[in-house]
Amino acid sequence: MEIDDPLPGALKRVVGVLKGGDRFLLMTHEDPDVDGLGSMLALGKSLTDLGKEVVLLIQKPLNPPLLLLTGAERMLAVSKPGGASETKKEFDVVLALDCAERDRLGVCGGAWSGGGVTINLDHHETNTFFGQHNLVDANSSSTGELLYRLIRAGDFPLDFEIAENLFAAIQSDTGSFRFTNTTSRTMRIAADLLEYGVKPWEISRRILDGYGPVRLKLLALALARVEYYNEGRIGMMVLSKEMFDESGAHASDSEGFVDYPRYVEGVELAVMISAKDENTYKFSIRSNSRVNVAELASRFGGGGHIKAAGFTCNGSLGTLKKDFLFEAGRLLNETPR
Repeated sequence: MEIDDPLPGALKRVVGVLKGGDRFLLMTHEDPDVDGLGSMLALGKSLTDLGKEVVLLIQKPLNPPLLLLTGAERMLAVSKPGGASETKKEFDVVLALDCAERDRLGVCGGAWSGGGVTINLDHHETNTFFGQHNLVDANSSSTGELLYRLIRAGDFPLDFEIAENLFAAIQSDTGSFRFTNTTSRTMRIAADLLEYGVKPWEISRRILDGYGPVRLKLLALALARVEYYNEGRIGMMVLSKEMFDESGAHASDSEGFVDYPRYVEGVELAVMISAKDENTYKFSIRSNSRVNVAELASRFGGGGHIKAAGFTCNGSLGTLKKDFLFEAGRLLNETPR
């Protein structure tokens, strides 16, 4: 399928680097999502089919449903035996996918400056262009959509498995094509991927909705404690360490929870605060209005998109909530309705 692309120069340069390399290391951001992982798997398979040697590196082993992505068993976790040694090897090309800044690579980032050519492939508006080559397009719905354009531009292999992971990446980051980042180009690309035998309903059931009972238990605990601020304009959900312990759930089981307070009438800004460690919390923010949550996240060292962003910080929960609500309230008041 022919799609006019606004990035012909950048695409051509990256295509040249990919075709010229033999040994590749692919990674994505810490706490990975379907877009980052699906893109890694798709590009990894395409390069492997070209006869390249590819290592797919992640921080730690995946849990369902992310583990159910086709080819996920090929991913190597740094925390597993042999994983850390991969960060010390030499590669011709090192790629970061769906990562807005180098620090977000976490422990995988140790391999970023190991001597290979670095490529930063991403769609976040707050990307810091930290690679030697930066293929970044904030107008792409997802990294999966941008990667599809790269694969087409370079005439790289594209089969059912690659198409399925690309579709999963796009479907996830567009909220199953419900979010404002869904464009006519997004839909044309998705339609082309279906021609390879991809079944959207099967991906939805297996990847996006394939959770165990612990997810419902965690959700029940979280919904019982949703809080509202600024006359109902801010909806907040907190997932404490105790909730994870009681439910037996993992962080990946909370995917999409931030949308529940967002669904409430009158809420313009929704946030989910999830405990990572004793005093480390991840903030996931969504906007229902003109409020630019990427700007809000940047005030705490994070980033993302206008409608979806986040950050991670250390401190006591009470203080972090207070600081966040102050900045969020200020941004709400500064933004015209």
